Amino acid sequence: MAQQVSNPPEPKDEEKPHISEPLAVQSARFSSTGIIILLVLISILIISSTSLLLPNLVQVYTHSGSQMAASSSATAQSTHTGPLSPTPTINQNVTPTATPPIFSPNNTTAPSLQLPSGHEIIYEQQNNIYMISSAGSGTPQILSTPGYIYNQAVRPILTPSGQLLYSGDGIYLMDIFGGTPEKIATLAANQVITSLALSNDGTMIAWSTEPASGNGVIDLFAGSLAAPGKVFEHSSSTCPCFRIFAFMNNTTLLLTDGQQSHEAIQFGLWTLDISNPLKTTPQPLLDGNSPQGPLALAPYGNVLLYSSYEGQVPKPTDGSVPDDLAVLKYANSLKVTTLDGHPLKMDTSYVLLAEQHNSAAYHWVETPVFTVDGHTLIYVEFSTEAQPPYDRSNALFIAKMSGSGKQLRVSNAQLMATSNASLLELGPWFNNHILTFYGDDSLYAMDIQTGAVATIVQTGAYARIIAVLGPGGI
Repeated sequence: MAQQVSNPPEPKDEEKPHISEPLAVQSARFSSTGIIILLVLISILIISSTSLLLPNLVQVYTHSGSQMAASSSATAQSTHTGPLSPTPTINQNVTPTATPPIFSPNNTTAPSLQLPSGHEIIYEQQNNIYMISSAGSGTPQILSTPGYIYNQAVRPILTPSGQLLYSGDGIYLMDIFGGTPEKIATLAANQVITSLALSNDGTMIAWSTEPASGNGVIDLFAGSLAAPGKVFEHSSSTCPCFRIFAFMNNTTLLLTDGQQSHEAIQFGLWTLDISNPLKTTPQPLLDGNSPQGPLALAPYGNVLLYSSYEGQVPKPTDGSVPDDLAVLKYANSLKVTTLDGHPLKMDTSYVLLAEQHNSAAYHWVETPVFTVDGHTLIYVEFSTEAQPPYDRSNALFIAKMSGSGKQLRVSNAQLMATSNASLLELGPWFNNHILTFYGDDSLYAMDIQTGAVATIVQTGAYARIIAVLGPGGI
């Protein structure tokens, strides 16, 4: 908030203070005795002033030295903290003063939201993972995450027990409040991790690796956190190049095709039974040869959101969209279905957003999320200018769902809010009715029931929210 500076009050008419006039020059000379007396008085005055000044000088010097010692001690303590002691970040605005780029459907400013205290927001940015309190004060803290490498295709995961699962030169599991990260899987030479997933109950893990050079073997790993193992292997020269999309249940994985890209690309959908490792093959649900792919799976359920067409979107010239996001394929249609049966199959699909064929009027979809109960879907829909600078216009839509299988019902999507952000991405849930999101170098939270919005932190650059840790876990 800008400070208001008021004009100083006009001075009142007051009596001028009396200023002594200079004495008239006396022509008479001082006598020798008078001069001696005057010198003695001046000497006494100087000695008395010095005696008063010296203690103050000593006190100032001593106080400055103690301050320097205290500063050195604090620096030494911060330098020698444990491996997981958070380090204050730099170049991030601690005071959340960014104006939220969200407006109600009638184009009025969203009301202010006061976030509940006792929560920690975890996010990643520029090869670091940060944590900041929901209290609205304090400095974002850098978590010590040895081996971590930022990858748009591989999002860190917070387990139900509050541990952080992340990847880089291997797979790590750490307690965000203390202890040394445990390396639960190593990465073979010339390999990169292309996906990472955790089961809903937090007991099962799965990930995929591909050769960094593009030539070699693609491996899928899955199993309990304590003892994961290889469950499938195939040559990278023959796609589909499988990676993990999600756990359907603790014995079934949903796979997608990365098409030999290390970016967050996903076309087609397959199932893989991991109850009998290396003895089963992926079974197709969505054809990977057409530009269709999965988008989101409802938590603790079998409702799948997917798109029948995904395409490239021009990158804005203002730098608002990072390079690793500019290469992604975005959906321009939305379909909802349920996965059920043995073997698993797709049921009747409901068209939420029809496929568009006029490229000049495309409305693209990004970061769709289901509510915690799986009964509501919220997503960002954006359009882009056909010519440079390819500016984007964003809006939030919400749709309700009920039933499953042939009884699945999906309401028409309703406009929830508009935004003047150049890049808008939805994040994880703060609680069952507050949703986090990113917008133009800042992180926010919005109450979907009231439309109120809070600023979490100004990050100064692109950041991605990983999870919110509450008093009772995520």
